[in-house]
Amino acid sequence: MAEDEECGGNVKQLLSKLFGVSLRATVPGEPDVEPLIAACTAKFGDYQCNNAMGLWSKIKGKHSDFKGPPAVGQAIMKNLPLSEMIESCSVAGPGFVNVVLSKNWIAKILQKMLIGGIDSWAPRLPVKRAVVDFSSPNIAKEMHVGHLRSTIIGDTLARMLEFSKVDVLRRNHVGDWGTQFGMSIEFLFERFPNLEGINEQAIGDLQAFYKASKQRFDTDPEFKERAQKAVVCLQGGDTKYRQAWAQICEISRKEFDKVYKRLGVHLEEKVDIKIFLYSLSLLTLFRVVHTFPSFMFRPLQ
Repeated sequence: MAEDEECGGNVKQLLSKLFGVSLRATVPGEPDVEPLIAACTAKFGDYQCNNAMGLWSKIKGKHSDFKGPPAVGQAIMKNLPLSEMIESCSVAGPGFVNVVLSKNWIAKILQKMLIGGIDSWAPRLPVKRAVVDFSSPNIAKEMHVGHLRSTIIGDTLARMLEFSKVDVLRRNHVGDWGTQFGMSIEFLFERFPNLEGINEQAIGDLQAFYKASKQRFDTDPEFKERAQKAVVCLQGGDTKYRQAWAQICEISRKEFDKVYKRLGVHLEEKVDIKIFLYSLSLLTLFRVVHTFPSFMFRPLQ
């Protein structure tokens, strides 16, 4: 098992393999028991296997050799395969099997990393593909520190997964169909009735643009009503409103990309078309449902 212990995954994964062998030998009648491996308090060791109590509740009365969880823990320890990564084992409390890792083994692995790079001992993850959805800034508004936190954490997770040979889909959810967009679109129509000449220079500062539309929304009842109707038109697929929505999204996207470029963050934006299709499908479903008699939609008994 030496080769597996050098490149078979992280410490927890390697210990799970060893304890899996032990558990199958300890309770052959319970082949599907998953090893419960966790870090433990330093005075007891480095890691511990916590299966004894759970196993005892399953096999109580079936195995006369075991008088309680501590006896199960002793059996688990006894059946543990010899391994260069384990220096010593002990059983404490209700059957906790504590493990002290071998310092020589740790030194060997660290030396291997220094010589061959961490890639020579990267964890083998069970997943082949993962979706990391992060950043998700608000359209027509500047990014704030909350988005920065999400962006850094998401990018870090994506890089770690990619390093472990996982196919990562980096997704950035920037879609918005609510009142916020109704305000922005209606304010845009006031400034550019024919939607001509709309660009980042025309709109200027996004945050100032949003604040101005929000102030009108809060103080002008007529503008508020038009903004609410704008949301309905946008969600209903009106071409003019979709065009305005797309232009605001594009201007916002360019501002976001400046931040991403500075941080060295790569994101794939796939949301716009999905939101578009989703909204159309909901609208179509709504229209179809209304063509059927009400008795066809009785609650299930």
